[in-house]
Amino acid sequence: MHLSRIRQWSIVRVVAMSTGPRTLAETVLRFYRLTHERLLKVSEDLTGEQFNWSAGPSLHSVEWQLWHCARWDDFLAAHVNGDLDRQPATQVWERDSLAEDWSLSPGSMGRRDTGTEMADVDAELIDFPEASKVLDYARRAFAFAEDAIAAIPDELMLKVAKDDADGDTNLDNVIIYLEHLSRHLGMIEAIRGLQGLSGSSTR
Repeated sequence: MHLSRIRQWSIVRVVAMSTGPRTLAETVLRFYRLTHERLLKVSEDLTGEQFNWSAGPSLHSVEWQLWHCARWDDFLAAHVNGDLDRQPATQVWERDSLAEDWSLSPGSMGRRDTGTEMADVDAELIDFPEASKVLDYARRAFAFAEDAIAAIPDELMLKVAKDDADGDTNLDNVIIYLEHLSRHLGMIEAIRGLQGLSGSSTR
């Protein structure tokens, strides 16, 4: 083996040994961040028309899918911070009065104003602001969620979350929300494909 390659391999091996294996929280956060990056990647390069194009009454626009993902991540982050006695324990959506800023009616957007359990016809009628505002909210909600998840100590990851009626652990809840993001990422990829665009977030 060439001497320079031996040295490179040795440096990589020393670095790997010195850093050690990832913690449970670091591993979960790694994939959370990756999914956020992919969601933003498949949303940011769209025109305004492509961003708000709906594929039908039950396959809402990219802007709706991204907003919906951000809303639940926002809720998760505020909830986790509250459980850990961290601040802020209030959602970005509420702190910045975004429903009011976007001229939307609080209480009209399904469970916890996240879009969940909305009738399809009502979801299609949400009048979102320009794409830049929806994207900005998503970036801030995603960053809020990542910060909250990173704050969960490893020793609490496998503990039942505070006041969790289903007996789910903190790890259960984080994985549930990650799975939710992944499902909607797939929906956005499909919507892009239906518009004749490259659908994959990994290319």
